[in-house]
Amino acid sequence: MGKSIVYFIPYSSKEKNLKYLREKIEKVFFLTKFLDKLNYGRKLAIKVHFGEEGNNNHLRPEYVRIIAEMVAQKSIQPYLVETSTLYRGKRNNKKEHIKLAQEHGFTLYDTLCQIEILDGNSGESYYEVSINSQYTKKAKLAQKLRRYLYLINLAHFKGHLATGFGGVIKNLGMGLASKGGKLDMHSVSHPFVNENKCIGCGICVDYCKEGAIKIHNLVAKIGPLCVGCAGCLSICPNSAIEFRWDQDTNILAKKVLEYAKATLIDRYALHFNFLINITPNCDCYPRTEEKIMEDIGILISFDPLACDQAGFDFAKKEITKLYSHLNYDEIFDFGEKIGLGTRDYELCEI
Repeated sequence: MGKSIVYFIPYSSKEKNLKYLREKIEKVFFLTKFLDKLNYGRKLAIKVHFGEEGNNNHLRPEYVRIIAEMVAQKSIQPYLVETSTLYRGKRNNKKEHIKLAQEHGFTLYDTLCQIEILDGNSGESYYEVSINSQYTKKAKLAQKLRRYLYLINLAHFKGHLATGFGGVIKNLGMGLASKGGKLDMHSVSHPFVNENKCIGCGICVDYCKEGAIKIHNLVAKIGPLCVGCAGCLSICPNSAIEFRWDQDTNILAKKVLEYAKATLIDRYALHFNFLINITPNCDCYPRTEEKIMEDIGILISFDPLACDQAGFDFAKKEITKLYSHLNYDEIFDFGEKIGLGTRDYELCEI
């Protein structure tokens, strides 16, 4: 495999002017011919993280609007897509997730896009994609993702406690997995019931489509019929259904790569890595943080691995200082091994 092209828009005072940034992004679309290959009247998913409650480090809705306008000019309908979180909070169910996104400025008026949460009301809706990789045989992806053949991946590059950093690959692999897929990546076991919290209300019993949950001695029990969809984590009124964050971090990072590959099967995608406002933790962190380095710019590529490799190369000193426990070369090599892309790239400044 030869070098992948990674386009680079440096972020200077000029790029902070949205009109100037728009011109640069238009040039990227001209060079990639991405929009020219979209079929008239189809839907396109714009994957973006809306930010956690209390965290304003997420990408600006204005960036989304610039791209949405260019997509719409081609008579393609853009949608903002996301999935439910594994942990409890406003983003672990459809209704509160959309409300929070709108509070953060991702409204139809400001972005020209409707929001679609792809994995159901509580993250329970998924379909399986067979990849037969080392750690993942079948990836559980958000059910409504299969409606979209076209994808623009808008990722905010930043640090991450578990995977070292998050960029375009994590925005795909973790961001488009169903709640059960996220559980598969983070844990080596199924959910369980904390008997000290369970009040035996039976809501989880009625909810579980697999019949895996029963009441025994006034306490819910999750049995062997559990398929790991993880929807029950959201609906327990007493937060009694839990899981263990027990996956080795290097394996977690590799599973994210596998899931990212699954999301791109039979899908036409272009990836944007925003190395702007780079913080120590991901946008799931419940408070706004100060950035750890100066803004770099925006990386764009058809190759997600090359796009993240370029981002990591720019931020390597700061990321490895924060999170030295991961073997980054081994993780990137694994991405090449499974065919996600190449580490070798050519940087083309716009």
